[in-house]
Amino acid sequence: MKGATWTFLALATLGLGAGVAGCGKQQQVLELNKQTLDKDTTWQGTVLISGDVDVAPGVTLTVLPGTTVKFKRIDEKSDQNMYGVDSPYYPGAEIIVRGRIIARGTADSTIVFTSAEIDARPADWGAINLLGSEGNVIEYCKILFAYNGVHGHGAAAAINHNEFAKNGIGVSCKKEEESPSAPWYGKMSDMEITYNQFVNNKGGIGFRNSKAVVKHNLIRENKFFGIFPKDETQAVISDNEITANKKGIYLFQAQGVKINHNNIYDNTDYNIAVAEAQDYDVDARGNWFGTDNAEKIDELIFDKKDDSTMGTVIIDPPLKEPVKWQ
Repeated sequence: MKGATWTFLALATLGLGAGVAGCGKQQQVLELNKQTLDKDTTWQGTVLISGDVDVAPGVTLTVLPGTTVKFKRIDEKSDQNMYGVDSPYYPGAEIIVRGRIIARGTADSTIVFTSAEIDARPADWGAINLLGSEGNVIEYCKILFAYNGVHGHGAAAAINHNEFAKNGIGVSCKKEEESPSAPWYGKMSDMEITYNQFVNNKGGIGFRNSKAVVKHNLIRENKFFGIFPKDETQAVISDNEITANKKGIYLFQAQGVKINHNNIYDNTDYNIAVAEAQDYDVDARGNWFGTDNAEKIDELIFDKKDDSTMGTVIIDPPLKEPVKWQ
């Protein structure tokens, strides 16, 4: 590894020993500053990150079940940022994956990616940032206090059975359209997002000019939106529970999105809303909206009927009973 700094410290020294007191042993912490991983690497135990970690092309980073990865809060001008903070990079410490990451926990031994700060808050760290990479797996993980928990930039990943909480956005993805020099320029992200929980983030899932399969997720109590599709997006959104968000599903110039067979109800502003530039119709047939009363369903849909310049959210026929979404 180029420029690697590997330091082993006792948990008690770092003040990270909560939950292991009385075990009779001192677990050890792997501390990583800004560096590039240039050969296959495995993490286990507790990993403390205080700068960008770049997984080089052709390299696989494997994170074993039960591992906790903690990110120190760093300033956007810190010399621990490997790149500038313009897209696709983030101001906080992040894992930049140009190779591949396999973070596959189990139901009984999850992997945790979180803040190392006592006063942890959203955006303490950047993202698991997938740049043009394929074959990524994020499974049975808890992802907390990130700017974007998992971000795909022209990348492909299977994101299944995870918990996302206290992040800016849980999962986001897009196609690179700003930097022709990027190896992933013009490549759509392709995300499988299934059986996850997105609870109490600022936003749940956002995607732009990407492919996505979004199924069997619990998406609730997110401050601004549950799901936010933008532009030419080939997305199938089905069998999800989407409730208690400000906007359940919010669409901006979204084309190619199919929203069918979900429970979308009791979101505070709207269950489904189109933004001011959304002049395309939206296929949202066959969803459960918490009632079979047509007037009440209509009250929480914002579309052409509210502004003649917008597209129509096609909901007929709605379902008459909830979807068994799990």
